[in-house]
Amino acid sequence: MDFNDLGLFKLITRRIDWLSQRQEVLAKNIANSDTPGYKPVDLSPFARQLARSGDATLAAVATHAGHIRASASPGTANPATRRIDDVYEASPTGNEVVLEQQLIRVSETAMQHQLALNLYRKHAGMIRTALGRGRG
Repeated sequence: MDFNDLGLFKLITRRIDWLSQRQEVLAKNIANSDTPGYKPVDLSPFARQLARSGDATLAAVATHAGHIRASASPGTANPATRRIDDVYEASPTGNEVVLEQQLIRVSETAMQHQLALNLYRKHAGMIRTALGRGRG
């Protein structure tokens, strides 16, 4: 069974891909922390990427009148970089990279990546157990 054919696993895989791309962008920001005039960038938020994509492979369905209707669905859009506007200091050379800020973002991204991997593993384990194949 290929788990990537299931909507939840597609979503988790897209999230992991987005987080990997974000780590690359943040690493580029850190690498250019001494480049004169460099402006740090970041990816647009993952939720915004999902809302823009229009792919309805994992659309929420209201099965009861009391359910809340969902408006966003996951997709495969390439994350676009955006300039970071909340920079609170700049060097005399015009470089706006704040290493502490970038390192906090790297740490948050690493934690989110680990969470997504754990979710993938746990759900795959539950499906294997339901199929009678154990956790192997």
